[in-house]
Amino acid sequence: MKPWLRSNRWYLAALAALVPAAILVALNAGWFAYVEGETGQPIVVDGSETVEYSGAKWALLEWRAVAAGTDAGEEADLLPGTTLITATIGVRPGEAAPACTVQLTDAAGIRSWDEAGFDETSYEVRSDSENYCDSNATEPYKLEVFFVVPDDAAADARLTLQSPDEYPALLVFEL
Repeated sequence: MKPWLRSNRWYLAALAALVPAAILVALNAGWFAYVEGETGQPIVVDGSETVEYSGAKWALLEWRAVAAGTDAGEEADLLPGTTLITATIGVRPGEAAPACTVQLTDAAGIRSWDEAGFDETSYEVRSDSENYCDSNATEPYKLEVFFVVPDDAAADARLTLQSPDEYPALLVFEL
């Protein structure tokens, strides 16, 4: 039996190194999915409030929902059974402008949607707004985000803003 071990020692050494590495990769991928799925600690804000979060002041300036069957929905090239939700947030950076990601969630926090892509709608952000959190901004600006969601999700949606510097605290605007 020793000759077999000796002749296969390099294969066994590779196996001994690769199996733990594969397990670590699999666990890390699961860990990141778990962390992304966590709801964190929400700071729920009424749509009319201005709140300080991550060193900046945030205010929901306006939002609207456009159904697919309407003229505006057809103009935005929405698929039947979907609704376009747009939101404009006023951002007043503090000493350092924060980075952020924005999602739309249902009231129960079970379903969530990332910002819509150009394959989902032809809607475009207005020229006086940004479509991302500008971490280089020194002056106030408007952040405009848009989502394409199923019709049933539009009735009680919430806009969730997350800054990596503040996690697990999340800023949640009730729409």
